[in-house]
Amino acid sequence: MKKTLVDYLLQSIRSGIVALNHQGMIVYANDPAMKILGFDEEQLCGRSWGELFPMTEKNSEFNKIIADATENEKLTIHREVSYVSAMYQLYHLSVTTSFLHEKKTISGIIVQFDDITELADLRRRERLINEERQRLSLEMVDSMKQISLSVAHVILNPVASIGGFARLIMKRVEENNPLREFLENIDECALRLENIVKSFKEYTSIKTVNYEIINLSSFIECIRPKVELIANKFEKEIHYHVDIENHVTAYIDPVLFTIVFDEIIMNSIESIEDSLGEIEIAVYKTVCGIIIEIKDTGFGIDIRHVCRAFDPFFTTKTSNNGIGLFKVKKIIAEHRGTITIQRREVVGTKVVIHLPANDPAVYSY
Repeated sequence: MKKTLVDYLLQSIRSGIVALNHQGMIVYANDPAMKILGFDEEQLCGRSWGELFPMTEKNSEFNKIIADATENEKLTIHREVSYVSAMYQLYHLSVTTSFLHEKKTISGIIVQFDDITELADLRRRERLINEERQRLSLEMVDSMKQISLSVAHVILNPVASIGGFARLIMKRVEENNPLREFLENIDECALRLENIVKSFKEYTSIKTVNYEIINLSSFIECIRPKVELIANKFEKEIHYHVDIENHVTAYIDPVLFTIVFDEIIMNSIESIEDSLGEIEIAVYKTVCGIIIEIKDTGFGIDIRHVCRAFDPFFTTKTSNNGIGLFKVKKIIAEHRGTITIQRREVVGTKVVIHLPANDPAVYSY
């Protein structure tokens, strides 16, 4: 009865289960295992693993797992590998091995594998989509750089002349002259155009990334005095919180990333309508890289503007030219990372920066 129940349970689970004795002979395989491997029970049971799965090129990674378990007696192994079945069907498997013990000695090996072919395909498609987005983003950045150079060259001199002549004429016009208002408008518009051109020149002058291994805890803590300085400028009291896992480092350009944080912090403080607000920065590592989250308690970005936040010239402020976040996105893209902006559920905005893993090879081209 006990044996029948165990067999029923093993047959009912979706994972493939294969049991080998200490000599590498297959003693049990459930139905999912036989389906994936492409053998029936008679072909599998009683035969050695090496006999059924020779060390051929196509399944070398798959076979190495069993070799490591049987020959090298490695403890629990978990890997994702490709496998071509006896029916020539390609699978992507998640394989885990564990030992059976009897009187403190190894009596056998359990091999569990799950078919994650669909998941692997989804990951591959997602990676290709992200790579294409990154390529298009870099292309747009390069295009804007060329446009910026043209704009700076063609517009700057005429605009400077217009503003200069307007200011000269104003010096000769009396305060109560109706023409003075028009001249002031001309001067104001000229100055705004000059600022746009200067921002473009700053954008095009962003230097090539000079990577250094930076302790993010120390780097972000150094921002605190600047937060206080900007807060004082806007007559606000900002509580600055930092939550970073110990010893998180990243390969970044500290000069360029200072520009990134300056722009984001400035936007956050400006968005806080009351005299008291909070900015919280959290940094943590994941299997895919490093995540930096910057949250504030401002009025929050309008949901309609989220998709345009990083577009050049897009701004909801009368005193802004809409180049700042566009420049930030360029710097993040140069670091092979991504940046998104979200409206928080209760109050404020959250900016999320995702950087690749700490591997210099990621950045070499």
